[in-house]
Amino acid sequence: MEKIHFLIRNLSKPQLKLLRVYLQYFSVRKEPNTQLMKLADILIVNGDEVPGVEECSRLIYGKMNYNGIQKLKSRLQKKVENLLLLDSGTEKREVGQDELDRYGIVIRRKIALFQILLSKTGSSSLLRTEIDEIIRLSKKYENYSTLVELLKFKKWMSGYRVGEKVIWEMNREILFYQQCNDALNKATDCYYLGVIRSDFTSKSDKRSFQNFLRESIAGLNEDCKTTKSPIVAYYTKQLEIMYFESMGKVDSTREVCQELLKIISGNKSVFRKTRVAIVYDYLASCDIRLDDFEEAISHAILAQKNFIKNTVNYYAAIEHEFYARFYQSDMPNSQRLNQILLRSVKKETGDFRFAKYLFYQANVLFVLGKHKEAHRLLNFKLQLSKDKQGWDLNIRILKIQTLIEMNRLDEASSQVASLIKHAERSFVAEELKPREKLIIRTLRMLDHEGFSGSRILSKIVQFSQLLSGNKNYNWEPLSSELIPFEQWLSAHYKTGLKKSSGQNIFSR
Repeated sequence: MEKIHFLIRNLSKPQLKLLRVYLQYFSVRKEPNTQLMKLADILIVNGDEVPGVEECSRLIYGKMNYNGIQKLKSRLQKKVENLLLLDSGTEKREVGQDELDRYGIVIRRKIALFQILLSKTGSSSLLRTEIDEIIRLSKKYENYSTLVELLKFKKWMSGYRVGEKVIWEMNREILFYQQCNDALNKATDCYYLGVIRSDFTSKSDKRSFQNFLRESIAGLNEDCKTTKSPIVAYYTKQLEIMYFESMGKVDSTREVCQELLKIISGNKSVFRKTRVAIVYDYLASCDIRLDDFEEAISHAILAQKNFIKNTVNYYAAIEHEFYARFYQSDMPNSQRLNQILLRSVKKETGDFRFAKYLFYQANVLFVLGKHKEAHRLLNFKLQLSKDKQGWDLNIRILKIQTLIEMNRLDEASSQVASLIKHAERSFVAEELKPREKLIIRTLRMLDHEGFSGSRILSKIVQFSQLLSGNKNYNWEPLSSELIPFEQWLSAHYKTGLKKSSGQNIFSR
């Protein structure tokens, strides 16, 4: 029942009304309360829960009729699929449907109609009208593969009617759009290869990845000059974003995002709300790394407005807004956003995300001075502990910080010893980041001195300044270290360390 349940649950209200009319039309008695409609109503009433075959059978037949319910389900599924094809083929605007996708369906339906007319009519003027309309739409929405085939067909039709001159003239146009199609195929391949390689490229292969991106961008820029194709330009800019991100050039990434937004917004052949949302989300990420938290919040909210609600991407945009507000010490809004994130899981996004959001909550509570509540959350067996290089390490560090704040120093000492053993056991020396090594050294030093800063204040200041002022030890925003360790160190031991530009997480 899962597929038909999914189809019916995603019908709009007008489509549900149309379904009732459609099913009534196919009823022999033309009555609304058919078995098909009964099954549809059961699926609608059940909400998000998929009803079982036995439950549906007993509600419709009053007994278990396995063969009957399977046939009924199959018939209803075909009717709903036919309805969706008929309804989506119209040129009206459906809620949440982009014009590019809508006209992609329109073009395919018009091609089907043209083929039917071709086999049934002798009216060449009617056929010419139909094929000209499909060609016009294909050019407008850069549907190049369809366009090339239709231009070839029109060339042969026109040549037979007008003469061979038109064939040579149209061949030049066909060649141009073949070049556009080849450029689009190349651009798409380069983009997806870039995505795949960015996920699987090791640090040692980073240079070869960057060379691939640089060469791809150079080639596609030439294609952009030749074709003037917005969709090729779109994929080229996506590769530029990958390239600058791999180089750590946040300003350049942000600049390309602005250029990409203009391409998407200014061209119907590229525009999709999801694409707009992704760029806004990119911008939010760049803003955060540049300490421009107000802009980050603005861009994250715009991303949320353009993403489909309750999707993984939608929650990723909420997460970016959370980070920006957290770094501003806006704890009420940080808590509000994190509650939205917590409500989005486990079913949709899995245990890892749920654990991550619990960790976010522990950080919020810590900044609010609610150390006991934060420590209680950190004692949960979070799925994040499977990630040894990052989340798990920072869970352990934050746990030590909560114990120090609560003056439970014996427990803190025990946790420091456990952290050191964990680091030695879980990492080879090369895998620990310089910042992580320095934080562990700092905690070891504090433990050795009984967590009293009076005798080692100069050393605490030295470590704090290294962590905040040396690029080898820089804190990374959007990482699992939500609270920069040196900021906590300074606040707890009152060293007077100045906050980094834009950071405001300890303002009370």
